[in-house]
Amino acid sequence: MFTNPSSARVLELIRESLERDVMPELQTNAAKVTVQMIQQMLVSVERRLPLEQQWMADECNRMSRVLGEAASAAASRDGEAAAALRSIGERAAGAPEFPEMPAFASISESYGELSELLTEALGHLHKLDGEGWEQAPDLIQKLRAYLQLRINRDMAGIFAMDAGGLLGRG
Repeated sequence: MFTNPSSARVLELIRESLERDVMPELQTNAAKVTVQMIQQMLVSVERRLPLEQQWMADECNRMSRVLGEAASAAASRDGEAAAALRSIGERAAGAPEFPEMPAFASISESYGELSELLTEALGHLHKLDGEGWEQAPDLIQKLRAYLQLRINRDMAGIFAMDAGGLLGRG
């Protein structure tokens, strides 16, 4: 019978094949540890899959709001960096507000675009901070808080360890 396994199931089957077919053939401890690390990364991806689209939707909505706030704050400010922030805000305003579970193609495209705008805005805010704009540090902190959220989520997925994980091995 033909079935179409989920992405998580495909990853599980790859891990099982590594354990069953590859591990017995390995001759060195370094190679065995490498395969175990690969298996653990596959577990991490399996855990992330059910949540990734929701995280991306949440992050797109957060990025769009923070970029809009930065653009509004820069509305009364003169200069190239402030104008660039306003332009970024206009572009970010075109991003849709995502429901909790959006279509992957839609969220993926918007996530990439908003991530680029956020990175660009951070540079302009640092320039404005250097020029003494009193609102810049707070806006930089908000962008950093978002980036920290992204890092925390990535770390939770990538370095997720079971009781039998790779901690203490090697």
